[in-house]
Amino acid sequence: MKKFTVVLMALAITLLVRCYGEKTDNKKKNPDNAKLQIETKKSADVPIKNEIQIVCDKFKLVTKVTGSTLFLSVNTDLPDNTDVMVSVSRSYWEKGNSSEYNVDYFSEKSTIGKWRTSHSISIDSKNWKTALRAKQEQCSRAGIGFDVASISDKISVSMVVPVNQQDPKFGDRNQNLIGKAVKTEGLQIVEDEIEISYPLNTPPLGKSPFPNLNPLELEIGQSYVVSKQTPLMPSHSPADPISALEQMKDIPQGGGFKVLEVYKGKTNPWYRVTAFNQNNEGIGTGWINSTALIGQKLEAHK
Repeated sequence: MKKFTVVLMALAITLLVRCYGEKTDNKKKNPDNAKLQIETKKSADVPIKNEIQIVCDKFKLVTKVTGSTLFLSVNTDLPDNTDVMVSVSRSYWEKGNSSEYNVDYFSEKSTIGKWRTSHSISIDSKNWKTALRAKQEQCSRAGIGFDVASISDKISVSMVVPVNQQDPKFGDRNQNLIGKAVKTEGLQIVEDEIEISYPLNTPPLGKSPFPNLNPLELEIGQSYVVSKQTPLMPSHSPADPISALEQMKDIPQGGGFKVLEVYKGKTNPWYRVTAFNQNNEGIGTGWINSTALIGQKLEAHK
């Protein structure tokens, strides 16, 4: 029995020695494999640096004014396909409002390649005043008309390389754009802006040439021209609707009315008016439902 026990112990010791030797041999045989695993893990933990960078150290507007024409170009080291926003405008201020607004002489989205050479832009006073008048009309139709308190004597010229570029090399929001001319705070953009002294001839200050043209907010005492045939009712809430329809008159297209009174019930307002045709001949006095004016292009009657 003792002899059998001694044999078993010798066998166990032999197996342990063999297993330990195999593990040691595996490590000796594959040192490169272990090193590769460590390097692979390290490379997975460390992000690969993006090698693509677009450098902008120079971005300068070049301007010249001759008469009522502005000549504009840009001197820059940016690629030709860089997107750029170009604007030439003049500021104004509204009565009762301290905010600064502007009306453009010129505005477009373009590329740097186009603006390396000089382009001519009209800065004629008449063009700007026409654009301001169009804005006043548009705001009046929306019920937010304004009077002009003051107008700047300077023209603002600007170019901006925005964060959203079509060329993917710029990266997300220009993250690959670097250089002395790139803004380091806020949006990562490139821009230049200059002001040119160029006073406006006879600036249109004061009251807007347009009354409130919003059909729901017409002004008492103001006369308007309709752009399509409009019903003139004898009452805003007749006791006998059928009789009221029989007494209804029509204001023809090109005719108009003067607002005398406003009635605001539970629905859209009604206007008591005196109406006239295209030749300013009287049609009569009655009521117009503002709903009949929605969709029309009302004009101020001169």
